[in-house]
Amino acid sequence: MTHINSFLHVLRASRRPASLAVAASLLLPLAACGNPDPAQAGQSTVASQAAIDAQAAADAEAARGAPALAGDPDSTATLFEGLLDCDPKGWYLDAASQPANPYLARHAPEPCERDAEFGMAYFCVKADFHGLPVYRVVAHLGTAPTPIGVLIDLPLDQARSRLRKALGNEFRAGPGSERGQKPALGPQGDDTQKSQLMCSPDWA
Repeated sequence: MTHINSFLHVLRASRRPASLAVAASLLLPLAACGNPDPAQAGQSTVASQAAIDAQAAADAEAARGAPALAGDPDSTATLFEGLLDCDPKGWYLDAASQPANPYLARHAPEPCERDAEFGMAYFCVKADFHGLPVYRVVAHLGTAPTPIGVLIDLPLDQARSRLRKALGNEFRAGPGSERGQKPALGPQGDDTQKSQLMCSPDWA
């Protein structure tokens, strides 16, 4: 993909799953490779099935269509609400295959790129986020947790400087970003002229 970020290269190499539901179905005890304990095997199967059922229920609820999200469809505040807590609003496709976020629904109603393997949708935008020129929003194709964030048309050092000036934070990788609670600012693959602010789920 043209705009794929650096950690997705690692994900592709390791062939990690695109959702926690799939991941849960693969997380069997190491004992299963040798002499499995029947009780432990049964518990693992139940836990895995419960995770799969929970994700299926979430997808079904999304498919039925949730109430429209509030917000000014022409304001970038609507677009970026919750991003700094890795909880942006409506960054997924609704039952009509439209972005649930009001800003995206008006200004980028169709993804300009899709990554079906990892369940990700790329929306082409031209928006300012605290001085950062954002040209792609990386969102979910469905409701399963996948990497989300923004692609920035600035080198990393310049993006870091602008965020430090605007928010007093350089958003370096750390415990918060590793838990998927805070975004991390980093390079965009091998492109030294671009950067990205991404939230990564804890399976990544």
